[in-house]
Amino acid sequence: MPLKFQINNQNYNINCPPGTSLLTLIRQQGWMGTHKVCETGDCGSCTVWINQTPIHSCIFPAHRINNTQITTIEGLAKDGKLCPMQQAFIDEQGFQCGFCTPGMIMSAEKLNFSTEQELRATMDGNLCRCTGYQAIVESIKKGKNLNNSPVPSPQSPVPSPQIGQSIPKQDGYEIVTGKPIYTPDWVPEGTLHLKVLRSPHPHARIRKIDTTKAKELPGVHAIFTHEDVSRIPYTTAGHAEPVPDPHDHYLLDNKVRFIGDRIAAVIAETPKIAETACQLIEVDYEILPHVIDPVLAMGEKVKEMGTGDWGLGTGELSKSPIPIIHDEPESYQIHDAQHNISGEVLIEKGDLAKGFAEADLILENTYDLPAVQHTHLEPHISTTWLEEDGTLVVRSSTQVPFHCQRLLAQLFNLPKEKVRVYKANIGGGFGNKQEILTEDLCVLATLKTGRPVQWAFTRNEEFTATNSRHAMKVHLKIGVKKDGSLTAVEMNAIANTGAYGNHGTQVIFLTGTMPLGLYRCPNQKFHGRSVYTNTMPAGAFRGYGATQGFFAMECLLDEIAEKLKLDPLEFRRQNLINTEDSLLLGVERHFKIVGSCGLDEALTKISEVLEYQPGTPPKINGHLRQGVGFAVAMQGSGLAKIHTAKVKMALKENGRYELRTGAVDVGTGAETTLRQIAAEVLNTTFDHIDIIASDTKETPFDAGSYASATTYISGQAVILAAQKLRELLLNKVSGIWQAVPEELELNGILVKSKNHSINQEIDLENLAKLSDRPLVAESEYAAERSTLTFAVLGVEIEVDTETGKIKILRCVQAIDIGKAINPRICEGQVIGGIVMGLGYALTEELHFNELGKIINPNLRTYRLPLAKDVPPIEVFLIEKSDPYGPFGAKGVGEVVINCVAPAIVNAVANAIGIRLKQLPITPERLWQAIQALHNGMSI
Repeated sequence: MPLKFQINNQNYNINCPPGTSLLTLIRQQGWMGTHKVCETGDCGSCTVWINQTPIHSCIFPAHRINNTQITTIEGLAKDGKLCPMQQAFIDEQGFQCGFCTPGMIMSAEKLNFSTEQELRATMDGNLCRCTGYQAIVESIKKGKNLNNSPVPSPQSPVPSPQIGQSIPKQDGYEIVTGKPIYTPDWVPEGTLHLKVLRSPHPHARIRKIDTTKAKELPGVHAIFTHEDVSRIPYTTAGHAEPVPDPHDHYLLDNKVRFIGDRIAAVIAETPKIAETACQLIEVDYEILPHVIDPVLAMGEKVKEMGTGDWGLGTGELSKSPIPIIHDEPESYQIHDAQHNISGEVLIEKGDLAKGFAEADLILENTYDLPAVQHTHLEPHISTTWLEEDGTLVVRSSTQVPFHCQRLLAQLFNLPKEKVRVYKANIGGGFGNKQEILTEDLCVLATLKTGRPVQWAFTRNEEFTATNSRHAMKVHLKIGVKKDGSLTAVEMNAIANTGAYGNHGTQVIFLTGTMPLGLYRCPNQKFHGRSVYTNTMPAGAFRGYGATQGFFAMECLLDEIAEKLKLDPLEFRRQNLINTEDSLLLGVERHFKIVGSCGLDEALTKISEVLEYQPGTPPKINGHLRQGVGFAVAMQGSGLAKIHTAKVKMALKENGRYELRTGAVDVGTGAETTLRQIAAEVLNTTFDHIDIIASDTKETPFDAGSYASATTYISGQAVILAAQKLRELLLNKVSGIWQAVPEELELNGILVKSKNHSINQEIDLENLAKLSDRPLVAESEYAAERSTLTFAVLGVEIEVDTETGKIKILRCVQAIDIGKAINPRICEGQVIGGIVMGLGYALTEELHFNELGKIINPNLRTYRLPLAKDVPPIEVFLIEKSDPYGPFGAKGVGEVVINCVAPAIVNAVANAIGIRLKQLPITPERLWQAIQALHNGMSI
């Protein structure tokens, strides 16, 4: 179909194939700022204007644009000058990963509103998973001249303290102007595209695959099945060696273990041809029995998990034999394959029976937590090609480039130095990109065809064929004396790890050790199992298992306080650990320590801000009831003795510093933060430091972005390297001047004498030219002890007893952060994590049918929080310098999510006297509980 139109005032005359979306057409013309996310019109990341009217281009037929003017994000800036809305998003930092930002700005420019409430309501068409919307709202208000906050003054070139400064993220200009900075935005010439045929069955053995018809389709270059690849067991989890996870995954296997499992890979000229070829592959299956309940999957072994309410009916364990999901002999590091137990953790101290015997009150409950999706807006995507020298290059949206490099080298028997993995900007991850999911088959295809190959997941695949948070049942039993002192705590947890073990054992480890470690108790026991089922695998997700454990702990402690008529905040304060306590945290390799502890200050701050008065009855206004609830949590900073970071720093010939780090910025601002740390040591400004990051060829090793490790571990490595470079520079100048190094100092772009009466100085550019060898320093850091970050959260909520709807009126969190290197970046992380926690508490859940198929695999039926759902959020950074962190800093990215759900449940109990033990607290679920209470039924 011939079309004539303009994009950003450029004329186009093209023939467009039928069925093409406007989004596809725009990107084919090279306008990459319009992002592909959902393809259903639900997220707004693809928003453009047609004749000044905003539309979602992913569902707009391209054939309707004849004789129109299209404007994309690239068309807003004029003569290099940003439009007011773009500038406002930079000033207010209305982005993190930035993948939603171009669409958000295009929508914001056309919004009409008079109040913030109206603004939030008009934002329904645009989703953000990172920011929690608060910074976006402030950006839009400023862009519309409704925000009176002053414009930040430019960064002074004169050295000043860089630590503690809210320096803007340095990728802001590229993000707000739609530069092609993400993995999907570029491919080498001649790139082929990969698609995968996925299993329609939860459990089956492949008897025969016929690819004849698919291979005959024009444009198909290759098809691979399990018959074409080596059978090497591995884990998709991105962990450091020695890799602790079950090695139970294969490139392609003769057995499928969940609906969505990989069967065959098709490589073709276009994604559409590859998809069509997948449909032509004929597969003969031997259908096997399946199991989707982890409790049933263990068979009789579940009886070893204590007396929890595991949801078993009489005789269910005596039904047909339980299918063994991993019966293959090659897989290893599986705890008990015959009973589908992927991993097990058992930790105890003291005498549990004695502790319960001493208790005046014993309370126990079983809590049911759902599987939820990460829902990062950028999909999993990789592009692979071969360089002329034979180097295999992998450009991937990954949190773990170096772990990915190691695994690919092992799988394909390549020297590690001949495998280069690097990331572009990442459009969100939250743990889901700590997996190697697309890189392996992309590499296979490139090695077999010799051509560049790209594989991008669809949104449906993100929901059905990646990973989720572990669905979990947690049984918790606590004994306590009348005075509130804990005598015994026993927790049993069963996690659904899905078809593959991935992170299962490590996740279940944190489920028990974090909440049990937070409170002083002489007698404790934790028993946790990650269990295989025929469902999509579970994996790493922000909070990493601690989220589920803290939900149980904080809910039951609140209930105990109610029973004993104790103030829930003071009850917690009485039992919380401090810097003098030893922790029940299990094995030595994961040892955590209380370096600094601002818990007392955090509890006091939350109480004061909410004007909390113990014993105040809930406010009642007809069918509306208000309540207040609290929760406390902690999380470690990195992995002690495992997570390693190396950093190289240099003085370049132009007098600028260069920082090379393998650390991965997933939108959190890590690259900005690390530059601030280096600048502080070198007594310069952050903008005098260039950074090269996350490239296995160009940067030294870093374990990657997970476990709240970047600031705590990589930041410490930056300090050590910067200190070495500083010493090297001062020694160099001392040799030139015949001076003592201790009498010299770095000052911005100069080296000067500390004796100001001596007017002697040299600028760094001249110093670099005078050197006969590179001025380079390297350092490596692995923490002996990983310090703990603490959080306290309070919420005020309103329950409509006629509908069960919960409205969050106010949310306040205090974070014991040690030292905020960049306060605004830290606050952004906190708010984003809180809003993710709101979704976990109130709306988000993956729904499975009886075959284990996910039945809500899209953004329309999987309910993410919208801007209008987010309450006013107040964040208080409690700064008590940590003795182990860089400049006293601790990790912040994960702990912030752990308090939200239990605090809301506790607030609901405070308001209406009902304690739900299952998430999410949907209006239907709460309404049913209210009706059951009225009818005298147990909840």
